[in-house]
Amino acid sequence: MAAHDDTPDAGAGEPTETAELRLEPIRFMARVDAVLRFGELMLGAGASSARVRDSMERIAHALGLDHLECRVGMTDIVMSAHRGAIYRTRVAEVGHIAVDAGRITELRRLVHDVADGVSVLVLQRELDRIEGMPPRYPIALRVAAAALACAAFALLNNGGWAEAVAVALAVAVGQWVRILLVRARVNEFLLVFVAAVVALLGYLAVMAALDAAGLETGDHDAAITSAVLFLVPGFPLVTGAMDLARRDLHAGIARIVYASLVLLATGTAVWAVAAAFRFSPIATAPVLVDEPLLSALRLVAGFVGVLGFAILFSTPWRIALTASVIGAIANVARLALIDHDVSPAVAAAAAGLAVGIAAFVVSRWVRSPRVALTVPGVIIMVPGAAAYRSIVATIDGDTVAAVQNGVQAVFVVVALTIGLTVARILTEREWQQSER
Repeated sequence: MAAHDDTPDAGAGEPTETAELRLEPIRFMARVDAVLRFGELMLGAGASSARVRDSMERIAHALGLDHLECRVGMTDIVMSAHRGAIYRTRVAEVGHIAVDAGRITELRRLVHDVADGVSVLVLQRELDRIEGMPPRYPIALRVAAAALACAAFALLNNGGWAEAVAVALAVAVGQWVRILLVRARVNEFLLVFVAAVVALLGYLAVMAALDAAGLETGDHDAAITSAVLFLVPGFPLVTGAMDLARRDLHAGIARIVYASLVLLATGTAVWAVAAAFRFSPIATAPVLVDEPLLSALRLVAGFVGVLGFAILFSTPWRIALTASVIGAIANVARLALIDHDVSPAVAAAAAGLAVGIAAFVVSRWVRSPRVALTVPGVIIMVPGAAAYRSIVATIDGDTVAAVQNGVQAVFVVVALTIGLTVARILTEREWQQSER
């Protein structure tokens, strides 16, 4: 990049645009644009707003900017950068957010790599490389990951082998339809509704085929909500709650509302199919096996479930496997506490704390941002089935079931957030201080 004279006054007869560039030097503008582009990429990958803001500030300092003020929402960024007596304000909007833990990981590594300073040209080249990275996993693997993750959920929800198989096949079709609709740019809430209906109908079709073949099956109704758990908005739900914990109400409320609308669209699909085919998704199934086989089954199912969602989030393999180990162990401990009459909310808070501490310990070893470890690790504990049952019960007018399932879902999510927040406060200095 050619050097440019930063004197404030334009010479006589110079074009207007040259005079403007001398009033606001082009090298300063390039730095500001690079910071904003970094923020757009990170926000578009699904990172929490607080983490995007912190990372942008570090990039700004690495580029030699004196001060950065920015407000990061769910889909927008407003920032003002200062250097000496000049400043520049920029606004950007991210049109589509697609969770990509791999991109978040690369961007966070870039923040650490340039901490001692970087030129605009080098930074833009790195951003070009990160933005140009192809999808980490092929469509077939993402479909299989969703199928296996939800089959694991079916087992964790006390379903049998038949229910797990039916859920896996149904979710494979539903996830494939979802990918096609995303490519067609269908309205997101309509997309979620259609994908849920397809998965639910697929589950009922497989279970009917198994019954017709004379195979012994369990409680169909209790496992059917597992067929739509691949649509649970886990990333925005957890990152939104973490934003609220940092008192970032602007972004946190937007993420929570968005996640709630996705849950509502899915729950409406569950109710519609239930009403049409006369089954009860509110039913729950009893435990089918005893200890120690129960804990072993939960450990394996938890590992598969976390790994499946980590792949859906485009998490690098090493990080995905690490998150799977952390999440599986924490989930087994959580379920064991519940079996011993500990409140589900207290058990969830303890599990969230354990996941947060474990993520802190291993994050430097795997060079991973903590969100790439914690979100897949706790998403298997998010009571998506209870949320859907609450929505169905509300529509059906079953107030008792609606309140029971709704309160359980809300308090478990809050408890998980409390656990993750306490872990952050214990291990990160920036969380120990008041936010601005």
